Amino acid sequence: MALCVVLACVLSLQLMGLASVDRPRGSQWVEARARWNAQALDSYYLVVRIEALGNVCVQRLEVRGVWVRRVIENTCDTLWVEPMTVDELFALARDIENIPASRCTPSPHDCPCHRVFTLRRIEYDAEYGFPATILARSEVRFHPTARDFWEYLWEERNLPVCQPARRRFTVQVLSLTPLTPVDPTQISSARRVK
Repeated sequence: MALCVVLACVLSLQLMGLASVDRPRGSQWVEARARWNAQALDSYYLVVRIEALGNVCVQRLEVRGVWVRRVIENTCDTLWVEPMTVDELFALARDIENIPASRCTPSPHDCPCHRVFTLRRIEYDAEYGFPATILARSEVRFHPTARDFWEYLWEERNLPVCQPARRRFTVQVLSLTPLTPVDPTQISSARRVK
């Protein structure tokens, strides 16, 4: 009986938590990409701050066309993050928006728990259109709507061990400095992003 009461409380809390799942809000990606393309900036210095897996790193790059011409600084060697050009920032923004709000864990075939996105936000630069900030937050929760959850509970006579692993991923453009502006009278020497 006590197990049923505990289970009912856990399920109630989990179902209430489903309301806090972050769903994609619709993309401003196409508008922002068009604004970036209209600028015709193919050469720029870019400074990016990345937070992932509990680490923070910085990339300072010189980009010409779609290529990184020179890596001035890159402290992201220990992370999986390659040097981020504006094109790669747009690709990452689209990928983050397209990730399902919930994914089974520990694997797609074993689903007593699921990783839930609690926050996904992409902010685009008002002037140039590039993704200025990309945020993704997630955590692991019980998955009471999955058959695997109930099978585990029945077989093990215990709740599954859902690691409360919270993940934070942030990419922030600290500055973008055009190298060959289309109209030099309109562009300052550096564009700081706040």
